[in-house]
Order: sequence, then structure tokens, then C-alpha cells
Amino acid sequence: MKTYWQIKDEIVGPAIKEDFDQIGQKKTREALESFIIKENDSRTLLLDAGCNTGVEAFRLMQKGFQGKYLGVDSNSKAIKLASDNLKKFKNVKFEMWHLEELPFKDSSFDIVLSKDVIEHHKHYERILSELTRVVRKWFILSMFIKPSNFFPDKIKLHPDGYYLNRYNKRLLIDFIMERGFNNPSIIYKDYRDVVFAFSRIRLAR
Repeated sequence: MKTYWQIKDEIVGPAIKEDFDQIGQKKTREALESFIIKENDSRTLLLDAGCNTGVEAFRLMQKGFQGKYLGVDSNSKAIKLASDNLKKFKNVKFEMWHLEELPFKDSSFDIVLSKDVIEHHKHYERILSELTRVVRKWFILSMFIKPSNFFPDKIKLHPDGYYLNRYNKRLLIDFIMERGFNNPSIIYKDYRDVVFAFSRIRLAR
């Protein structure tokens, strides 16, 4: 069954790199990008889950990302545009995959980034189970609908066919921690956005 994003003819957000400087959430992006740049070196493998047209890839390359970047998205139109936008960068690759079922081995990526993804899906269990499975070191979860400290999950289906969900913060964090992560640090928040950084638990040998 196709998702809302696959059915739409147009792209949500800027399609070409010449428009990337007009993108919103600049402070949110700067915070998560600064974290990634600080944690990366030439051996770093980064998965951008829900990469759209390559905005984060382009911005990270401009800031000196040294490792290898893989962007995945279920929208073939966005993947084609992302590949065109980043074609001059040899350490960048884009592939079309559904986030609920990724073809990668456990702990394949040093850093996994998920930005503004789970709020748009029916619920987060399948996606977060897959994303956290492939994390070796850091899972960065950026959300444009800040989770609630008090209320249960609110699953809201928009009439156009996509979700705008607000999740319970404690239940969401516990779900990720149960998959082998420490309690997260918050690397950015404002009235709307929040960016969590979850570190993989290092078990004693």
C-alpha cells in the first residue's frame, strides 16, 4: 500500500539545492548537524532515515562531514532529486527503502538520524525498532511535534491521508531505551521542535 508521500506528485519542501537555503527549522538543523560533525571522522557511517531531497546531506557536506552518508526514503521522486542534488559528492549515496524494513545488518551505522518522520506514521514502533536495530553508537531523533510530558499518545489522521501525531514523551523514550540505549540528552528544543541524542549502551566485556 502506497503512503501519502508516495502518491503525491509534488515534493514536500525544497526540491533543488539552489532552494535549500530557504529551508525552515534552521536552529534545529544547526544543532543536530553540529552534533554529527563533532562525532564524525573519516570512518563514520551515517544513515539519514527519511532524507527527502537531500537537504541534510547537502548541509552536512558544506560543513565538512568526513564519513560516508547514506540517505534512504520511500519516495522515489525525492530520491532521484537527492541524487541529482548531491551528485558531486563521492561519499554520499541515496537509496529507496521503507523504514519499517531495512536491508542492513544490526549495528551497521555509527549514527542514525531520523528527522520529522515518526510524527507522520501510524505509530512509531516498527520504524523505531528498525532504526535503533542498525545503530552502533548514536541515534538522533528530531521531532517537529514535541512529545507530551503529561498526555497519552494522540494519533491524528489528517483528511489528506497523513498523520500528525503527538506522542507521550516517557513512553517514547522508554521504547528506545529498552532497545539498548541510555537515557537521551536533549541537544535542542524550542516551542515546537526537540532533538534527542540516544547513545548505545556499551556493555562491559
